[in-house]
Amino acid sequence: MEMLTLPLSIAAFGVTLWITSFFATLLSAEKAGLEWIAVSWLIAGAVTAAALFGVNILALDKYLEVAALLFIPLVTFTLTYKLVNKMNWTAAITTNVVAVAVAIIATVSTIIVLGKPLDKTLMEIASSVGLVDKVVAEDIAVSESDDEYEEEVIDPVFKETDLLSPKVATALEQQKKREEKYYKEPKFRVINIRHVNGAVGYKIRLSQNSGKVIEGSLRNVRGGELIIQRNLYGGVATIPIAMNTVKKLEVYR
Repeated sequence: MEMLTLPLSIAAFGVTLWITSFFATLLSAEKAGLEWIAVSWLIAGAVTAAALFGVNILALDKYLEVAALLFIPLVTFTLTYKLVNKMNWTAAITTNVVAVAVAIIATVSTIIVLGKPLDKTLMEIASSVGLVDKVVAEDIAVSESDDEYEEEVIDPVFKETDLLSPKVATALEQQKKREEKYYKEPKFRVINIRHVNGAVGYKIRLSQNSGKVIEGSLRNVRGGELIIQRNLYGGVATIPIAMNTVKKLEVYR
């Protein structure tokens, strides 16, 4: 975005110049063209710079210096509009106010488009013309920089084992490892059909010799048949499956 700084600044200057000339025309200035407004700005800028240079040499009180920084441009630009652009005092003051307002809006818009921090940039501009102490502007910039890199403080987190004696903590850790060792993730496991009685009450899945696969809950084993309960069409159905038709039997546990 740095490469856009100059073009956007020129565009902001041009817009401010054009709007000031437009209002000067509305206020019946005899010389309201863009070139005459630009000449007025040059003359008023030179006079203001010379006057402010004299203020710096006099080394006035800080508050008087700030008042001069605000008052001198107001007077010189208003007087220049009246003399160069040939307008009355009311029109000259109005034109000056409009020009300052448009310049502020254009400056803020340019800063936002460039993606720069608004408060920091405005403070730097005010510091460059002497409206605020440079030290204050630098302090604000440093403060913002410090905030960006300030590390988040994380409170320490204690586990229950941190509050136990080493012997108890070791015993609990060994017990946890034993439990993890013997724990098995539930899944379908193949069992022998002869051990089917141990699967009563569990969810089973069987494949028949015909290739059909049936899944349900094994409710009972009687008379060479598996009694399976299934959810069908929103209801519950119990069906018998002959054990001699079962090719593979799996139980979920």
